[in-house]
Amino acid sequence: MDKNGYFQIEKKADGLYVHVIPAEGNGKKPVMEEFIAYLDKKKVPYSNPVELRKAFELALVQGKPSKFSNAEIIPFNGWVEYQVINEGQEMVARMYPPVIGMPDVSAREVETDLLHMKITFGVDKKEIQRITSEKRYLETFIVAIGKTPIEGRDAVLKYYFSTEHVTKPKINEDGTVDFHQLDMISTVKAGDVVAEIFPEDKGTPGMNIYGVAVPPRKVARKIFRHGRNLEVSADGTKLISLVTGHVTLGGDKIFVSTEYEVPADVNNSTGDIDFDGDVKIAGNVLAGFKVKASGKIIVRGVVEGAELIAGGDIILERGILGMNKGVLIAGGNIASTFIENATVRAGGDINSNAILHSDVNAHGVIEVHGKKGYIIGGTVRAGFKIESKTIGSEMGANTVVSVGTDPELLDKVNSLKKKILSGRQDKDKLMQVVTRFKKKLSNNEKLSRDQLDILNKAVNDMKTLEKEVEEARYEYRQLSEMVCEESDARIQIHGSVYPGTKVEIGDAQLFIREKNDHCQYVKQGVDVVRAVL
Repeated sequence: MDKNGYFQIEKKADGLYVHVIPAEGNGKKPVMEEFIAYLDKKKVPYSNPVELRKAFELALVQGKPSKFSNAEIIPFNGWVEYQVINEGQEMVARMYPPVIGMPDVSAREVETDLLHMKITFGVDKKEIQRITSEKRYLETFIVAIGKTPIEGRDAVLKYYFSTEHVTKPKINEDGTVDFHQLDMISTVKAGDVVAEIFPEDKGTPGMNIYGVAVPPRKVARKIFRHGRNLEVSADGTKLISLVTGHVTLGGDKIFVSTEYEVPADVNNSTGDIDFDGDVKIAGNVLAGFKVKASGKIIVRGVVEGAELIAGGDIILERGILGMNKGVLIAGGNIASTFIENATVRAGGDINSNAILHSDVNAHGVIEVHGKKGYIIGGTVRAGFKIESKTIGSEMGANTVVSVGTDPELLDKVNSLKKKILSGRQDKDKLMQVVTRFKKKLSNNEKLSRDQLDILNKAVNDMKTLEKEVEEARYEYRQLSEMVCEESDARIQIHGSVYPGTKVEIGDAQLFIREKNDHCQYVKQGVDVVRAVL
């Protein structure tokens, strides 16, 4: 047990002696300065500090009493000194030894002292009993401790959307300016919580050692301020959007609108658009920008080399001049006056007056009408039917029109086929490396550290490749079973189809060798044949 060392005075016929009791365990040893303070408190006279130190150190080293004064004193009992700390929350006590032969302070005396000092709360009687019975001299103990108040918490209003839209362009690390991420829109869905109040916690009062209540600090409350399309939950803690739309903060008031309108062009002043709802654009969408909407997108101007992604329909009142960078992806239908040099994907149908040199896929039907109604160049695929006035051109532009299978599913199957083939080729190359090194080992040749590393890496890479190829094979088999042909799939031409055109229906192909007018192509057996329109 750890216990501090201490000292005691013994009164003898020829004077005063000091006993120094050493510390136990890791306790602190007694020091001369504290002995001097002890003597001063009880007004015990001594000759001079030098002689006193000599006597103290002799008693400490020899472990027997040493004379330090010839003075006469009245022997005194042990006592305790008290100190209130921590703003009245704690009382600490320090116990001092009596003159040898005199009584120590008792636990009852300590408790009586506390009562006289009006210490009524948090008195630790067990601790008092312990320190007095164990004679824990020259040690400081907590004999009374108050109850600290539990501080409360201000109410917090938390927004679940961006409240500070950055209208300045981002400066990239290389010094270039990015006008795309301007953080102009915060979208919400019907039922979404747009803001929440975490109510204030008033806290719990405490009590100091005098029995006086100690209150926690005062806390602040919060309330919602909002416009239409929003409601407060029954418990008053959540603000819920009633519609899908765009949420904004004006001052301290929250608003939700259901449609996002761009009054002019999508350009450096707007940045990219990402909205959970419908987007209407009065002007053009300039090259390099992106518009994304969970609903439909309507553009009254021209889409240049930009990217439009809609959960619903895409309607381009003029068209898209893709510059080989433009992309249209719609969960629904796509209607565009013209499509040129663009990549287009529709979950439904596509309707246009012209498709030029583009990669176009539709799950449903592709119809190209209008004055000329032509499909020239690129690849155009539909799940069921392609109908156009003209396909290909007199100049023999390479044009592929395909119907009868899900275009996206077919793309996935073809991609897996390439992945499997590439994996096999890579595995063969690694096998050559492994075989070469294993042959050396079988001939008792010693491999260098670098060669062993190469061998181990090749073996590990082969295992990884085998796993990836097997997973690709499994997915390929699964998807291949899903690729089924539409039995009534057809390609209809109301004008002319020109040489240079490849017609695909399911897994059958036909290359057009001569111009044909007013006809349709269907599949009979395993062949694509021309039929009367």
